[in-house]
Amino acid sequence: MGTGIAIPASMELNSLKIIRIGDFIHSNSKPREKQANSLTSECNSNESDTQEILLDTLDPWETAMDRINALICIKVTISNKSIYIGTYHMPCLYKDPDVMLIHSSIVKDLMFHLAGGQSLILAGDFNFNSTDICYKALTEKNYLNCRLPESSKYEFSYQRNAEQVLKSAYREKNGVEPTYTNFAHTPDCPDYCDTLDLSP
Repeated sequence: MGTGIAIPASMELNSLKIIRIGDFIHSNSKPREKQANSLTSECNSNESDTQEILLDTLDPWETAMDRINALICIKVTISNKSIYIGTYHMPCLYKDPDVMLIHSSIVKDLMFHLAGGQSLILAGDFNFNSTDICYKALTEKNYLNCRLPESSKYEFSYQRNAEQVLKSAYREKNGVEPTYTNFAHTPDCPDYCDTLDLSP
């Protein structure tokens, strides 16, 4: 998954961090303990095993952990003022929105953590539009409909910060998001036209 950032030679680069979101998830996780029940019949045990295998297959946290997408964050000085700039390429998993919600929440929280109260900009290819839950989770404080999914295999120390949210640069400047930022024509598929490349 390609991600990059470039700055003019005249701009002072103070720091650079590259964080793979999957590695961050892994470092904040531990396997759930499996509890055996000696009173469970063999039939029920087999049924439980089948359900466990199904849950494992569908675990969005495991999918999120396996992705190699990385956040690039730099600290630069512009006109004697420090600012943190991050860029990220969101996993294109429209059929698994929980994974995208996990990644977007972590990327947002990491940016605030790295900036430590200083100004920040997060840009990139987010692969969601302004009506998606990921967008609302990033831009609406204490958004009530945002619930990170449960994991069937892991316990996590990470907790989403619903207090710190971003503002869309497009919306702040123009009052609304653009009509579209992406128009794609793919053979044997309907044309796609929507706003995907947001700038929280």
